[in-house]
Parts: sequence; C-alpha cells; structure tokens
Amino acid sequence: MNKLNSIKISIILTTIALIVLIGFAIMLPWLVTWYVQLSGRNETLATTIMATCYPCAPFTAVILLSLRKILKNIRDNSFNKEKDTKLLKYMSICCLIISVITLISGKHYLPFFIVAATFLFLAIIIFAFKSITDELFADK
Repeated sequence: MNKLNSIKISIILTTIALIVLIGFAIMLPWLVTWYVQLSGRNETLATTIMATCYPCAPFTAVILLSLRKILKNIRDNSFNKEKDTKLLKYMSICCLIISVITLISGKHYLPFFIVAATFLFLAIIIFAFKSITDELFADK
C-alpha cells in the first residue's frame, strides 16, 4: 500500500469516527440507560457516565478534526510546520483534558481510570510527536 492510499484510508476512518462520535452523543442517554438496566447497576451510574462523556465529546471532536486537517495537508503536500504543529499541540491538550475529566469520574466508576490513563498516554505520544516534528522542520 502506498503512502497516498494509506492517507486516504486514514481520512476516511477519521470521518467515520466523527460520524460515530455524533451518533454516540445523540444515542448516549438510551445506550447508558440500557447498559445500567442490563448490568443491574445503580441508576446514578447513568448520570455519572453521561456527565463524563458529554464534556469529553467536544474535545474528542477537536482531536478528530485536527487529525483530519493534518492528514489532508499531508495528502495535498501542503504540510505547514507552524499550523500543523499547533494542531498537534491542541490534540495533545485535548487528550490531557479528557484524561483529567475521566480521572475525576474514576472515583465513581473505576473503568474511567483506564480511560484516563489511555488519554494521558495519548497526550504524551502526541506531544512527543509534535516536538519531533518541530525539530525535523526547524531548518525549513
């Protein structure tokens, strides 16, 4: 698979992820209520999950839209160091914010600790990639 096909597939997958995110946000109350009833959990869990997921959704959208913009710039051979590294920085900050939100919610629902750790790890990886990109394009 050549580079252009890989980037096209990544753009398509990012678009699909955005659509899934919107669908998930619309259906969240129904999905969470169904999960709580099916698992026999306390009714307050539904509120906890929704109070955690809804604040995270806009940050997730920013991450996906930023990634999509970077991929389109690479596809079009118009990678701009300043703009695209700024997008990487925003992505890292959004991951960090999601990590904090889910960390706070983890005291009410333990699986959110795993989500918090995952997004913290993603924030570190994206920030490292941003730093590497800054160094690679320092002379250009």
